[in-house]
Amino acid sequence: MNTVLRAAAAYLALLLVTRVIGRRALGQAAPLDLIVLFTFGGTAITAILAEDRSFVGAMSALFTIGFMHTLVSELKQRFPAFGRIVDGTPVVVFEHGDFHRERMRRLRIMEADVMASARQRGLERLEQVKYAVVERDGRVSVIAQGEGG
Repeated sequence: MNTVLRAAAAYLALLLVTRVIGRRALGQAAPLDLIVLFTFGGTAITAILAEDRSFVGAMSALFTIGFMHTLVSELKQRFPAFGRIVDGTPVVVFEHGDFHRERMRRLRIMEADVMASARQRGLERLEQVKYAVVERDGRVSVIAQGEGG
């Protein structure tokens, strides 16, 4: 039972930490970001299993984490406010020819990230971008001039 409680606590702690470190680590993952996320996982498993190296302990932790993920998904569907807390909301970081630098700083998004997304859409210059939005999953969506409303 102790393993189950530690797994549930670790899941919630990792959920909190990934929200605190921001979307960049989840959406625009650079090698350093991936190292951080893998380190979180390794550290969490050590805390979860502690001295219990048994198969039953590992499976208890695995199923508890699966259950926690299902529970959080269910709560997000039932309570939209909970979903906004867990996943965040889309954030406009570029509009009307200007970057919203404070928003970008909070999200740890750089101009280069916006331009990379613009290039993926076939846009070569910032003047061709109407809006750039950091989505809930960390991806940067770019709306070209003449598109959208």
